[in-house]
Amino acid sequence: MAMFKAGAEAATRRCADVINAADGDDAGLCAALAAHGETVPSLRPDEARQLRDAAARIRPVARAGSLEEACARLNEVLAACGPPRLTAHEDTPWHLHVDSGDDAGWGEWFTASSAMALAILVAEHQQPPLGVCQAPGCDRVFPTHSPGRPRRYCSATCSSRARVASHRSRV
Repeated sequence: MAMFKAGAEAATRRCADVINAADGDDAGLCAALAAHGETVPSLRPDEARQLRDAAARIRPVARAGSLEEACARLNEVLAACGPPRLTAHEDTPWHLHVDSGDDAGWGEWFTASSAMALAILVAEHQQPPLGVCQAPGCDRVFPTHSPGRPRRYCSATCSSRARVASHRSRV
């Protein structure tokens, strides 16, 4: 289970990074995927659109106000994915996929792999797998599966800015 969980955590970080890159240009989407080991020199316009659509389908999981709502949103995404199957494509060891095939497009692959990873983490941690930064003016998505207290901010920078703003408002 630890290896499965580690893969789910990595896929969840990739999921958050792609969702955050979806508002930018195609090069940003490629960079987000490449940062997580995917080989994507460029995206065709239809591939970029499919990735952006996939990110938009998953973002409501992050915006959910409760575990129950996150699970309901995630179940909607999972319902659109294929049944689990084992594959060993491109010299990789056997592993699970929930997309339609090894030649599935970037959007379908991203939706399916992200949904499966998020579901694994919900089952493991019993908390929403993604959150949206609570800093004013920031809507970046981040994984919530960190040790210690639940996260409220996407980064130390946003946390610090919010803390300073809160302090200044009291002074």
